[in-house]
Amino acid sequence: MKVLFIGGTKRGFQTLDALVASGAEVCGVLSLTQDEHEQERYEGPIRDLALSHGIPFRETKFVRDRELARWAQDTGAATAIGVGVRILLPPSFYTAFQLGCWGVHDSLLPEYRGFAPLNWSIINDEPRTGVTVFRISERMDGGEILLQRAVPIGPADTAPQVYERVCAATVDVVREAYRQLKDGTAAPRPQDYTAGSFACARTPVDGEIDWSQPTRRIYNLVRALTFPYPGAYTYYRGQRICVLRAEEIEGPPSYRGRIPGRVVQILPGQGVEVLTGDGMLRVTHVSSDGRTTRPAEDVIRSVKTSLGLRLRDLELRLVEMERRLEALTAHATR
Repeated sequence: MKVLFIGGTKRGFQTLDALVASGAEVCGVLSLTQDEHEQERYEGPIRDLALSHGIPFRETKFVRDRELARWAQDTGAATAIGVGVRILLPPSFYTAFQLGCWGVHDSLLPEYRGFAPLNWSIINDEPRTGVTVFRISERMDGGEILLQRAVPIGPADTAPQVYERVCAATVDVVREAYRQLKDGTAAPRPQDYTAGSFACARTPVDGEIDWSQPTRRIYNLVRALTFPYPGAYTYYRGQRICVLRAEEIEGPPSYRGRIPGRVVQILPGQGVEVLTGDGMLRVTHVSSDGRTTRPAEDVIRSVKTSLGLRLRDLELRLVEMERRLEALTAHATR
């Protein structure tokens, strides 16, 4: 059975590699370019994999051109499977295959339809996420469900750790979906679109830490967004820093005079302790660029400092900008 592969990201690359290795008749690869802010790129590996096996290959950001639908039909694919597809495919595309066009979503549909379900699941302290193979239709993540696999989330797991499990589960369910479609044993079930939930798209600016939130909520944000994701971030003396790793503190001391974000203790070799809305979080590793990891105590050095942007920080920035503007104006009029 000929299958067209659509998608990108590490998960897409691993799935395509597994399909090819298992002997699946992949007759075309439509690679979808990743977002600019993503630090791990897989367009190159997907291209190289396809071309090394003589598989017809196209690369695009969006699937709006009817010519792409015609190209997909010309491959002779009976079905299409998408992994890492973050766009809505047009009807001219997903209706072009005799055995349907199938997508893989990293949640247990109908829960967490939409964007960044893995990250949202960790932020929301869910005990599990999952992988669903579903029929692509006019409704976002709303088509018939073919296969599902649950993926556990431990209380201290980070997004990269969970993502590795999601990748492994995706490879397994896609190979099984291909087998069922090929053998004629696939039995998809309808999805109730009035049930379940949705998730908003996330951008890097959504990772700012609100230190007035409960400790667990902040900790979840840190572990949900750590590298290679954009990172949970805050400000130290007006400069943005990413919090890459943190620890919850059991039984923290009681603070009657509480200023969320205030650094209250610096522990050499252990990190810095910061007040939250209901307790204390130990920040152990930070970064100024999201990549280079530094011990938090090497960066944050004062217990008289509050993390996050304060009104005073903004006032000082405005004063500095006005000073620079006056200097530029004076220089231009000389």
